[in-house]
Amino acid sequence: MIMLKSSYYNHVTVIGDPEKAVLFNKFWGSIALVDRSTVDALAAGDVEALPAARVAELEKSGFLVPADMDEKAAARERYVQSKANSALLAITVELTQECNLACAFCYQNSYRSAGAITTEAIQRICRYINAVISEKRRPITDLSLRFIGGEPLMQKKKILEAVTEIRALTGRLGVVLHVQIDTNGLLLDETVVREMDAISITLTNKGDHDTVRVRHNGAGSYDQIVKRIKRHADHFNDYGTVLAIRYNVNAMNARHAADVYRLTKSLGVRHVEFDLYNTVNYDYNILVPTLTREQFKKLYMDIVRLKMEHGDIVRDFPRPTFAPCTAYTPYNLKVTADGQLALCDAMHSPISSLDELMGDVGRHVEIFAETAAHNPFDDPQCGSCTNVGICGGKLFCKSNPHTDDNDPCDFLPFDMDEFLRFFATAYPKMPERFDLGGVAD
Repeated sequence: MIMLKSSYYNHVTVIGDPEKAVLFNKFWGSIALVDRSTVDALAAGDVEALPAARVAELEKSGFLVPADMDEKAAARERYVQSKANSALLAITVELTQECNLACAFCYQNSYRSAGAITTEAIQRICRYINAVISEKRRPITDLSLRFIGGEPLMQKKKILEAVTEIRALTGRLGVVLHVQIDTNGLLLDETVVREMDAISITLTNKGDHDTVRVRHNGAGSYDQIVKRIKRHADHFNDYGTVLAIRYNVNAMNARHAADVYRLTKSLGVRHVEFDLYNTVNYDYNILVPTLTREQFKKLYMDIVRLKMEHGDIVRDFPRPTFAPCTAYTPYNLKVTADGQLALCDAMHSPISSLDELMGDVGRHVEIFAETAAHNPFDDPQCGSCTNVGICGGKLFCKSNPHTDDNDPCDFLPFDMDEFLRFFATAYPKMPERFDLGGVAD
């Protein structure tokens, strides 16, 4: 008979009923509504006090594990394997840093330059993608191609040419292509909607939007953007393109978030994703009054509940993936408009250039040696933290020297316990409204 113990990664959330609690496992993502006696037995390590059927259920879901299992070692190995075997190659292409808006809060304001990416640089990106996949640097099955700016649609012709070429390349390689663009929406047209799987547009309430997202002459942009979206609603629906609305929350526009969410329902687009982002203040920009983390998390949960009311799928969940973020996954890449290399938008100081990778794409792990070698389990605090599989550790985006807003250990946009209480109530009634991404329940 195998001796069992309570998992190191178990987490208990109290609810309104004193006789029950939510049990959540931060290794597997398993979640269960259990009675207090089960919680007490697990806390005391008294597995024998539990009925055999209950023990079997808890073991199957990972709440009970073999007594001799080193869970931290298993978690570390899971991270290592996830990093080495990620099937998604993520490439971000910055077409230009020029923009037809003059937003005061933009993170590019400290280094914005003129010019655009060259056709030669795009050709090098294609060769890089081909080499990484064909040389089996990782077992790639999917390619995420993301276009950003500045305003990327100021280089629309290059975008369309790049998508055509890379789509043909991935077809030959047998890889699935996913294309997204982050745009302000002012230059949106049918050709762009047709070629994209997702289009991300930042939109807040009109008063706020026309104050912070202005043209170079000071005029607002809200009406033009909404008009563009409505004009191409049928194209979004015909081509199955997702419209992703990004709402940058601050202390002045927070009360309007729900109204803008409802507005997205009237745009005529079938597939709309609405996401809140707390405004990050950089020391080189005009500062905007922001919400506290607690205020933001409360608002975030209010929007989650609103989505449920409107029949949307809730994709939020504290998933323990034990996988590195995009920037820490080998061979993922961001190419800037001047052909330099970075790993994600949070890396504001690019290094090296595409030329360095043309002879040997393996140079990627040398150029970005620190992130290539990063393992959160090497950090004593992170390695022993039960949240490490969800948060990913002390990533560089959590310690930006230009902002005071980041806390490496504040890793979710919602309060975990509040979400688990909400989930325990809502999921049994409407399981079809949740996308759990493979977690156990």
